[in-house]
Amino acid sequence: MIVLRIRFCCNGYLLRRPASRCDAVLAHSGITFWNEGGRPPAAPPCQFARGLPATWLLVIPKWCIEYRIIVLESHLVKTPHKIESISASLPLKSGQRVRVDHVAAEESLGERGGSNSAAGAQGDPEAAVDPAVAAMRAWAMPLDYPPLADAIVPGDRVAIVVDPDVPCVTDILRGSVESLEQAGMELDGISIVTTTAELGEFCQSALTGRGANAIQHVVHDPRDERNLCFVGVTPHGVLLINRTIFDADVVLPIGCARLTGYGVFDSMIPQLCDEATVARYRLPAGLMTDSQQESLRREANEAGWLVGAPFAMRVVPGGNDTVAHVLAGETRAVAEQSLKLCRRQWLLQAEQRASLVIATVTGGAVTQTWQNIARALAAAGRVVEEGGAIAICSNLNRSPGKSLGRLVGANDWEATERKISQDRADDTWTAWELAKALQRGPVYLLSLLDAEAVEDMGLAPVTGVEEIVRLASRHDSYAVLDDSQHVSVTVRGES
Repeated sequence: MIVLRIRFCCNGYLLRRPASRCDAVLAHSGITFWNEGGRPPAAPPCQFARGLPATWLLVIPKWCIEYRIIVLESHLVKTPHKIESISASLPLKSGQRVRVDHVAAEESLGERGGSNSAAGAQGDPEAAVDPAVAAMRAWAMPLDYPPLADAIVPGDRVAIVVDPDVPCVTDILRGSVESLEQAGMELDGISIVTTTAELGEFCQSALTGRGANAIQHVVHDPRDERNLCFVGVTPHGVLLINRTIFDADVVLPIGCARLTGYGVFDSMIPQLCDEATVARYRLPAGLMTDSQQESLRREANEAGWLVGAPFAMRVVPGGNDTVAHVLAGETRAVAEQSLKLCRRQWLLQAEQRASLVIATVTGGAVTQTWQNIARALAAAGRVVEEGGAIAICSNLNRSPGKSLGRLVGANDWEATERKISQDRADDTWTAWELAKALQRGPVYLLSLLDAEAVEDMGLAPVTGVEEIVRLASRHDSYAVLDDSQHVSVTVRGES
C-alpha cells in the first residue's frame, strides 16, 4: 500500500494518509497539486499516487495557512521483518555462539491457584496457553480472592486498565469482557482505559461484534486537568488519577508481569496519573538509588489502594508474543506468584560475554515501542564485551521524541548522556541507554524506520535479517537474546 507523506515546511508536521483516502482529505482542505513544471496533474491524487514521481509541489490556499511550497513524497509501507526467524538463521560455527540458559528458580512455585499452569519461552521451559481461556479461568479462580462474579453487583461501573505490553492483549481483553458478561455486567457499564489512541483503536476493533460500541473506550491524557481527579496525598505529593478510574466502582488493572518495574499496579500508576507524576517515574532506574526505586514502588502500591483496586490481573509473557501464565486475584498474592513465574520464564544466564549481542523485540505493532527498545538495550548491555556491538532487531516504526533528538549530530556520548539524564520525556530511558551503549561500542538497529533517521542518531541501520546473519558471521562470538524486552540476564561467574 502506498502512503503519502506531506511535510509542511512551516512547522515540520507530518500527515500520513493512505492514498485511497487522500482525495476526500485534500478536496476538503482545498489543497491542489502541481508538478515541478508548474502544471496541475491530469488525475486525482489517489490515481496519480500509484505512479507518483519523486517530488510534487503543493499549493495551499490562503484560507488554510499562508502560502507555502511543501513537498509530497510517496512511500511504500514496509513489510514487517520476520524477527522470529533470526535465531534459526544464524551461523553455527563451533564455539561461536555463546550459550544462554534459563536459571532454575530457587523458590518452589507451590500452589498456582488461579494461574494457568502451561507456559512458553526462550528455551521452552513450558508451553504457551490460550490467552482468552486462561484469562477467563483466572477471573473464575483468582488467588486469595472471591471469583469475579462474586466481586461485582448489577449496576457497577467497571474500568479495565490495559497495559500495551501485555502479550496477546486483545485475546486477554476478550476473555475479561466475556467474564464480566457471564457475571451479569451490561456492556454499557464497562470502560476500557488505555494510554495511547493506537492501543485504544486496537482494543475497540478486537471487540467488534461483542458490543464494542456499547463499551466506552477512554484514552488517558495526563495533561488534561478536566479528566483528572484528586485521590489522595502520597509522600511524593498530590496524586491525581484518570476520571474514569476514579468514577468506577470496580477497577481491573491488567498488566504485563516483569522481573523489574513498580509492581502490580504499573499498568495504572503512573501511566494514568497527572503529568508531574508520570514525569517523576521517567527517570531511568540506573540513575536512581535502591531506596529511591523502593520509594516509588511503595507509592505505586499505595496509590493502587487509594484508587480502590484490591485485585488485579498479571500476564506472564511466553516466547514470541505468546502467553505463558495468567493470574488474577488479591494484589499481593498476584505480585508474589507472578514474580516467581517470571523468574522461571525469563531469568537467564550466559556462559560468557560476547563480542556481538543480538537482541530481538517481538510482538505486534503495539509492543514495538522505544521503551521496549530500552529494555532490549539494558539486557544486551549486561552480556556484551567492552568494545563489542549490540544489534537490536525490531519492527519499530515510531518517530523519536525529545530525548532521542539529543543523539542527532552528537559527537560526545558521555556529555549527551548527562544532558539526557536531566530530561523527563517518554523516550528518556531509551535515549539514556543508547548514549551509554554508544560509549561502549557500535549499536545496530533493524527496524521499519528510515535508514537516514536511524543513522542521524548515531546508530547503524540494518535493512533485513540477512544483514544480521552476515554481521554475526564476522564476529568471534555472539549471543542471542530472544524476546529481549522480557529477559533479565547475567554472566556466569560475574556478580
